[in-house]
Amino acid sequence: MNSRWQASKIGLINFWYYDEQEFPFVKGRMLLRGANGSGKSVTMQSVIPLLLDGNMSPERLDPFGSRDRKMSSYLLEEDDGRDERTGYLYLEFKRQESDIWLTIGMGIRARRGKPLDKWYFSLTDGRRIGKDFWMYKETGEKVTLSRKELENRIGSGGQVFDRQADYMDYVNRQIFGFETIEEYKEMIDLLIQLRTPKLSKDFKPSVVNDILSDSLQPLSDEDLRPMSEAIENMDTMNMNLKAREAGYQAAGKIQKVLDKYNRQVLFGKAQRCAENEKLLSALEKEIEAAAEEKESCRERVKVLEQEKSRLDARRDAMEKERESLSKSDAVSLKARQMDLESRIRVREELLEEKKNQLAAKQEQYIETEDKRKKEKDREYEKEKELDELLDEMQAEAEDMSFEEHSFFKEELKENFHSGFSWDTHKVQFEKTADEISRGAKLLREAQVCQREADNLLKKREKQQRETDTAQRREVELEAVMIQIENEWKEALYAWNGRNEELKLTPQQMQTLAHFADEYTEDSDFALVRKTAADLWIEKNGQLNAQVQKRREDLRKLEEDHQEILEELKQWEDHREPEPPRSEGVIKNRELLTERGIPYKEFYKVVEFGKDLEKEACNRIEEALLEMGILDALIIEEQYRDQVLKADPGCQDRYLFVQPHYLQQSLLDILDLNDSVNDIFFNQRITGILGSIGFGSGTDTSDETPAVTAVYPDGSYQIGVISGTVTGEHEAGFIGVQAREKNRMDRIAACREALMENETAQRKLNCEIRELEERIGRLEKEYQELPGDTDLREAARMLSDARRVLKRMREEGDRLDQELQKIMESLKELRRQAAETAQKLYLTCSYEVFCRAEEAARGYRQHFYQLRSGHELYLQIHIHLEELKESLESLDGDLDQIRYEQGSTQRELKKEREEYDSVQEQLKLTDYEQIRQRLDSCMEWLQSYPARLQSCVEESTRKQERIRVLEEQDVQNESKLQEYKRRGIYLEKCFETERDLNYVELPEEISHRVQKAAEYLSGECGGQDLDQIIRNLNQVYFENRGFLTDYQIMQTELFEELSEEAQNGDPPAKRLDIVARYQGVRIPFGRLLVHLEEEISQLKDLIRDGDRELFEDILANTVSRKIRGKINASNAWVDKMNALMGKMNTSSGLRLSLRWRSRTAETEEQLDTRELVELLKKDYRLMREEEAAKLSAHFRSKVEEARRHARDSGGMISFYQVMKETLDYRKWFEFQLFFQKSGDRIKELTNSMFGTFSGGEKAMAMYVPLFSAVVAKYEGGRSDAPRLISLDEAFAGVDNRNIRDMFRLMTEFQFDFIINSQVLWGDCDTLDALAIYQLLRPENAKFVTVMPYLWNGHARVMLEDEAEMEEQAEKTVKDQEGIGDRNGRALV
Repeated sequence: MNSRWQASKIGLINFWYYDEQEFPFVKGRMLLRGANGSGKSVTMQSVIPLLLDGNMSPERLDPFGSRDRKMSSYLLEEDDGRDERTGYLYLEFKRQESDIWLTIGMGIRARRGKPLDKWYFSLTDGRRIGKDFWMYKETGEKVTLSRKELENRIGSGGQVFDRQADYMDYVNRQIFGFETIEEYKEMIDLLIQLRTPKLSKDFKPSVVNDILSDSLQPLSDEDLRPMSEAIENMDTMNMNLKAREAGYQAAGKIQKVLDKYNRQVLFGKAQRCAENEKLLSALEKEIEAAAEEKESCRERVKVLEQEKSRLDARRDAMEKERESLSKSDAVSLKARQMDLESRIRVREELLEEKKNQLAAKQEQYIETEDKRKKEKDREYEKEKELDELLDEMQAEAEDMSFEEHSFFKEELKENFHSGFSWDTHKVQFEKTADEISRGAKLLREAQVCQREADNLLKKREKQQRETDTAQRREVELEAVMIQIENEWKEALYAWNGRNEELKLTPQQMQTLAHFADEYTEDSDFALVRKTAADLWIEKNGQLNAQVQKRREDLRKLEEDHQEILEELKQWEDHREPEPPRSEGVIKNRELLTERGIPYKEFYKVVEFGKDLEKEACNRIEEALLEMGILDALIIEEQYRDQVLKADPGCQDRYLFVQPHYLQQSLLDILDLNDSVNDIFFNQRITGILGSIGFGSGTDTSDETPAVTAVYPDGSYQIGVISGTVTGEHEAGFIGVQAREKNRMDRIAACREALMENETAQRKLNCEIRELEERIGRLEKEYQELPGDTDLREAARMLSDARRVLKRMREEGDRLDQELQKIMESLKELRRQAAETAQKLYLTCSYEVFCRAEEAARGYRQHFYQLRSGHELYLQIHIHLEELKESLESLDGDLDQIRYEQGSTQRELKKEREEYDSVQEQLKLTDYEQIRQRLDSCMEWLQSYPARLQSCVEESTRKQERIRVLEEQDVQNESKLQEYKRRGIYLEKCFETERDLNYVELPEEISHRVQKAAEYLSGECGGQDLDQIIRNLNQVYFENRGFLTDYQIMQTELFEELSEEAQNGDPPAKRLDIVARYQGVRIPFGRLLVHLEEEISQLKDLIRDGDRELFEDILANTVSRKIRGKINASNAWVDKMNALMGKMNTSSGLRLSLRWRSRTAETEEQLDTRELVELLKKDYRLMREEEAAKLSAHFRSKVEEARRHARDSGGMISFYQVMKETLDYRKWFEFQLFFQKSGDRIKELTNSMFGTFSGGEKAMAMYVPLFSAVVAKYEGGRSDAPRLISLDEAFAGVDNRNIRDMFRLMTEFQFDFIINSQVLWGDCDTLDALAIYQLLRPENAKFVTVMPYLWNGHARVMLEDEAEMEEQAEKTVKDQEGIGDRNGRALV
């Protein structure tokens, strides 16, 4: 968690009457005091609000809100001799608990007669203006930097802005962290109002109440997001539901006609199939009957042939018999009688025929007359019908603005009873109808386009909301990123401050801080770790080298310690001291011992003379040691040659007796010790001592070219070699006592060396432990380097959010382009439609064109009805003429029949009279005797021709019938095959149609064509398929616009089956309508099912959404948020009241606040008090009636919001109204109360406020307004500074109350800059305050600043502002130290 930013310093460079002036804060507090015109207000307003948002509006620069003050006047006055001036203002912040610095500021360039140039900047890398960053050019004179120079100098350690909006957004994100820039603006506006409450004419309790209400934190978009999403989902679902319902209704209309068409098509196919089956069955019966008839005819022909032969034989017999009988007269009479009988019978039959003909003709005449009357009536009715059609067409023509109809009507009337040229008018009409259809199509497409545009606009609005959400998310994550960057930098500085070993330089810290400022998803944290690792490696190497060196020293000490111990042990075990010996010497003496060669060391066989002083002994022994004589071996002469032979690795020195003696030799100073008791050995030693000279008087014989001698001063000579000694040697080898003393000295020295060695080892071990601790601490410090896990995650989230936002914006651009394209298409469609409408003299309206199109369809239908009706009328007219001619013909036929009937009657009468005469004559003859036989014969012969003819004719007929039947057999067989083929085809047509399942048939008849046809005939028998198709097309085109989402289209089915049709076969293909649902092509009927399911699902979803909105969201989620806000506000009010309750003013005025709930607006809504009580409960734990009350309350609120949204005419969205409706701040109202000593508590109304003194008024204003500021700041980040400014602070308030006001500001943790003419601010309620006395005597063009520090106990005048900064740091540290000591004491 970051510590809070605190105002550290403000600076003015080359601005107003300041050349370069800094005003350090102390613990974020500053008081500017001085007389009017001293510059305290100018200085203060240069910080608040100017540097917070960069807005240089004149009314914001003046505490009184005047527009007279211009920023240019602060740089170039009228009497200023300069034509150009560049100044800078800056405000420095510091983290309270770490040395992290951030500076914001602005540069202003004024030029005479030109607009101001302004730019803004920030420093984020820890550099501080006036410390290690300068606003001047690197020249001898103080010339302020230009914008470009500033940008170059800042480099990557900050930013430079040109736009005020960018700067304000940056300051908000980096320092204050408000969620939106609007909230940040509101906070700044509140600070501006707070700056001069005493001087503002609008300040009164009611205004304060409004400000307090507005200062409460409203529900954020994030709080309302569940409700927003629910409302958006519900709106989308409602919109989808309306679209689905409209589509379902349109689809229903289409399906209704389509069902008729489907039934009619199925009926037609079933009927044709059934009729074919009937024809096939009838043909099969006919073929069977023909076969039977043909067989019967053949049998009959045989019988007739036999009958013919029999008739021929009997005729011959009868003729012979007649010839014999005919010889009588009676026979001739009888023949005449029979002839007359035959003729009379024929006449009677003819007469009867004429009677029948006459009756028929009369009946036909009556029938024709009736027909003529009926046709006359039909002609009248048809003419009337045509007139009505023309009238209807006139109305339709008016709807179409088809003026040609009037001319057409007049022309038709003139030629009503004759033929008429319909095609000319048809061409005119069709041209108009086509234009109308084109216009309607254009407007229909425009409507579809408009709906697409509306849908796209809604989609764009939704997408924009999502984009806004993504943008808010980006802003939130940017704020989080800044927060985490600041936390990381603060952790870095804290880490570096804690470190003892791994201390980064300020330059390195600035580099790492800059790394955090520039951190992105691609940033390589290894660079940061490398900076620390390089220092760690260097330090670790140094420390390890020191450890290694000390361990090496320790090892040597341990070896030395062991050697000293061994040496000590040897000395303690009575070992005599021995001169230093080489390895070769030691090896040689071991070899001599092995070989049994006796030897004596020189120092062991001699003693110093008693007269020698210690110093002489020391020099002589050292000289002998250097000469090699001291440890040389004395060996018998017999071994000389043996020992002088060089053995590998062996070396030594030997003393042999020389043949000459010296006058002064070692014999003068050295004696043989008691261990030499062998006379011969004694002689050898004496000879050896005598050959070594001593003293300055040493002489040598001529034979001796070189002398071996030792001198008293310790110098020596060995032949040509002379040498000296150090004089520091202490004798300890020559003489037993000397050696013993030497041994004891060596023991003491060893023990002392052991002690020194052990002390050195302990020191080294301690140093090693310290170094190892430092190495461990270095490693720990390195490992504790703050990692970038949070930075990386925040950067990743921010990058993801930016990618999402970029994608959303690209999608928005794409939708905008698509919308623009659609709008251009819509504009073009409307333009073309307008041109068409103008051409047709119609209003360019879809409704008008729909009526015109409907009228055109009606006109076309009526036109064809009129045409066919007129043709029928003409047919009736012609028929009437024909009937008239028929009646005239019938009159002639009746007259002819009546004439022929009279002629026949007259002939009949004559024949009957002759017949009676012949019959009387027969009575007078013998005819009676032969009559029977003759009659029989005559009758038979008379009937023979007829019989023969009948027999022949019948035989001929039968044979012809047989021939005809045989020909019919051939034809019927062909027909039979054709009927069977057609039956298969028609049955396939029926089955394929039936299998579409477009028409539901009872199961028992679905496979029986005849029954299916009978089942459908009742409904479909009288229907006109062509009319149904026309109706289907009409309803299809009228409603398809509602179903564009489903891509409905007309198509044809069974085209392949239709190709199987032969001549005379009805086509199998039929119209069909298909749709696409979720990318799958489906029959249109299935679309209705899917739409119905969708509508049902949407209704369920809307119900669930409604429940979720009112229960899960409003009554639970949102109410929980509201409950939290209300509880926080109540706690805030309680805290305010507690603070105000502790305040004691000089007048005894006590202030308090009440946040009063309002009453309900409707019966369904709850009083705020009751609502709050319900909101305090968990929704899941509420009683049913409580939950119902809460739900009813919110439902009423939502309905009210919907009504307001509707009433706004689309100017305000439902969400905006809902947000306003759910603004809990409007459920309450603030009331200020006061109490004076001894009085009861009263409400502070505007009128009561007027009775207050100035101090009481100020107290009544400041207390609630400070609370408002705190509430506003709580909308930002927790590490944001709480800056306020007060002009003429606490004017009119007495000192006691001023103490309380300062205490209140301290408790609110305000960083403040205030000014006053009289205040010093040295109150015991303030523990520290920077005070600056501004002096500008007689309006001088300079300002003198006198700094004072109030340290909580005394006001101290300081030398300058730099000392203020130093003393401020010291004061803070001292107070923190006191706090720490007090804390430890308490513990």
